[in-house]
Amino acid sequence: MTGSRSAIITGGFGQIGDAIATELLESGLVDQIWCLDSRVPDVGTDPRVRYIQVDLSGEQEMEQVRAQLPDRICMLINAVGGERRPSVAAVQDKSWPPSAVWDDITVLNMGLPYRVTERLHDRIEDGGTICNISSIAAGMPWVVSPAYGAAKAALEHWGKSLAVVLAPRGIRVNAVRPGFVWSRQWAEVSRQEFDEVVRDRVPLAQVSTGERVSKEQTPGDIAKVVAFLCSSAAKHLTGQTLDVDGGAALARAPR
Repeated sequence: MTGSRSAIITGGFGQIGDAIATELLESGLVDQIWCLDSRVPDVGTDPRVRYIQVDLSGEQEMEQVRAQLPDRICMLINAVGGERRPSVAAVQDKSWPPSAVWDDITVLNMGLPYRVTERLHDRIEDGGTICNISSIAAGMPWVVSPAYGAAKAALEHWGKSLAVVLAPRGIRVNAVRPGFVWSRQWAEVSRQEFDEVVRDRVPLAQVSTGERVSKEQTPGDIAKVVAFLCSSAAKHLTGQTLDVDGGAALARAPR
């Protein structure tokens, strides 16, 4: 597609990645998207979105995929992250996960975004954007999964350093911190507990046509902020992190 604007989304098979793809396309910021993920796609079939199942940690696999990607991209969105279910080893004490679990979580949430970005940064156009999906866990104690919080904090720190490195090329690097978004991982816990967490820990009321509505954040809410950060409206924003959490990080440590 001559003159097309292309984006790459890592972790693009998940709900947040899929919502970001939809928002970027519908807002006209890009014309085509490549989604990279190790999971089996369970999202839409928009012809403008190409889904590539790949082990992002595999050197040979990534080299093969690199050959399939466009030579020039305007956006790289790192939405890969979370925690493997089931974990690579049994966790008896959440405060002290086995080293194998700690390493797996930190690689997934910090190592993979770095590895993909290191391989593709030379394809990002001058004036392009990178946006990393972090978590409110990065900014507060997260005792139910200290490896996750630590990895997201590292992701944000690296993002700030990367913003300085790429600033001479006009490439902006920012991050978004989702709060409580219903996800596969929450589904493995319970909807009731999720609703209780949102009710108790999200202080900002949501009102529509005069009525109070759900306070949970949706993948679409996250996607809209990502699209803003990748648009010309945010042309002077780099090295920044935006919380999309309904004020949860302001009230108290959620975990």
